Amino acid sequence: MIPVLFPANAVDFSTFGLGALTDTVSCEVTEERNGVFECLLKYPVTGQHYSLITKEAIIKVKPNDTANPQAFRIYRITKPINGLVSVYGQHISYDLANVPVMPFSTDSRSPSLILNQLLSGDARFTGWTDYSEDKDFTVEKPKSVRACLGGSDGSMLSKWHGEFEWDNFTVKFHTHRGKNTGVVIEYGKNLTDLEQDEDNSGVYTSLLPYAVYTPENSETEEVVTLPEQTLPIVSSEMTREKTLIMDFTDKFEDGAVITEELLRGAAKDYIKNNPLGYTIPTVKISFEPLWKQPEYSALLERVNLCDTVTVRHTSLGVSVSAMVIETVYDSLAERYSSITLGNEKSSMITSISQVQSSVEKVENTVGRFPKLLQSAVNNATALITGQTGGYVVINCDENGRPYELLILDEPSIESAVNVWRWNSAGFGFSSNGYNGPYKTAITSDGKIVADFITTGSLLANIIKAGVISSQDGSSWWDLESGEVHLRAYATSSTVTEISDRVTEIEEKKMYRLVITSSNGNIFKNGNISTTLTATVYSWDENITESLDNNQFIWTRVSDDSDDDKLWNSEHYGGTKEITITSDDVKVRATFFCDLIDPTTRKSLL
Repeated sequence: MIPVLFPANAVDFSTFGLGALTDTVSCEVTEERNGVFECLLKYPVTGQHYSLITKEAIIKVKPNDTANPQAFRIYRITKPINGLVSVYGQHISYDLANVPVMPFSTDSRSPSLILNQLLSGDARFTGWTDYSEDKDFTVEKPKSVRACLGGSDGSMLSKWHGEFEWDNFTVKFHTHRGKNTGVVIEYGKNLTDLEQDEDNSGVYTSLLPYAVYTPENSETEEVVTLPEQTLPIVSSEMTREKTLIMDFTDKFEDGAVITEELLRGAAKDYIKNNPLGYTIPTVKISFEPLWKQPEYSALLERVNLCDTVTVRHTSLGVSVSAMVIETVYDSLAERYSSITLGNEKSSMITSISQVQSSVEKVENTVGRFPKLLQSAVNNATALITGQTGGYVVINCDENGRPYELLILDEPSIESAVNVWRWNSAGFGFSSNGYNGPYKTAITSDGKIVADFITTGSLLANIIKAGVISSQDGSSWWDLESGEVHLRAYATSSTVTEISDRVTEIEEKKMYRLVITSSNGNIFKNGNISTTLTATVYSWDENITESLDNNQFIWTRVSDDSDDDKLWNSEHYGGTKEITITSDDVKVRATFFCDLIDPTTRKSLL
């Protein structure tokens, strides 16, 4: 689809507006699940409508294979010296980020009524949802409509979950936007590129939950933890213990009495509903939409955002079924540039107010952390006050006035090895007698000296350090030289298995054939003249020159199957490139090239 330009105040996009941007060089639309929905258009300064492209103007483009063309408001235009400008647009629904909602509160109201109440501040927008469960809904302070929909605490997204679909001025809130289509994107069929990313930073072996509440008739907050402290998380990936420390206070209503059993139940529910014990890989792929090829036109293998699809690449050992969480769509060619599968996203941070809301949540959590630390202090106090033994010595000057307090492991200073020494200059501990050295100390000038400090969290304005290291020393960051060393672990059997697989794959010749056209891919009005060139790669190496011309088989598919047979027999082999003219295309035709083994005459692709 060719993008169409509209003025900033347009509300009807059924016309050609200010004109079709026929000189557009490229136009891609990126949409994330409950996230970004933007387009990037590149246009030459010599284009017919260049002077009309201004910030706040609207461009209409096709965002995916099945949706209606959508309106995107221009918010940024770059002007490089090569004469090709980049035009950035946000979906028209981003206008809701600037529509205010004043504080209000409702008891047990349907999501449909709440949605339309929120949208009432902008008469252009209407809402739809298939949710029916009534819930309380509160806006405690002025927010934007978009913040109330999703991206902040107490929003509709956080209350009901689900997935948003933005259809111009219609806001659709689905329980499940996508579906399990059964589509398989597979190497050798339609998969053209694949990049798999597995990040286990969110994988844990145990959860340490805690919560803070204020008992009735008390002004002191109490920290509730479990007697066993942590709950196990089943994980087959981690070879070391890794604990997630999490504040569950927000999971309970204000004023609720939080007990150990309630905390345990909330923590178990969290473990059950979140994949904490294993990595969900993120896979970014590019593929050929077979349903647009004449011979596959009967297939309905269309892919949309939030659909669940399967990706397979046998040689690389990749077989993943996951949700489509991001699409990048080429609006001019009307095909996906790439889709991304993996973890669900639910963020809709599109305004400063939402970011501030996130900061407030962090501040609240940090504010509660001293209470958790106090719980540890109480535990240490119980241990210290429960000990017996040791010797207390008070040193006095010649006038009998005390100036120093000592705690010794032996009756006399001379025989003592472990010494606590406290005077007006500070206090410290020595494991080498009265004269030190004192490797653990707090001095009166405000300095702390210690070989090791163990803490759950450290809050500071400035941290000065030479090297920041992991506990086992395998990963570190030298802040002075800037050198970073990160190490990942794997069992020897896993390393051997992966090594064998890599060796097996490297020994294979993985051929990839790419067809390029010297004069574009789409022709109109019978004005056809281009040269198609076949280039063959083995992995990333161009090996075209090393192949025999007779290994290249060209075929044509059109509406005239009899004429196709004649054309195919004339181009059965012998050339790595062919010239296509209007004589080769009557109405519509698609050209393919196969690479065959010169001996067996079987395909190598």
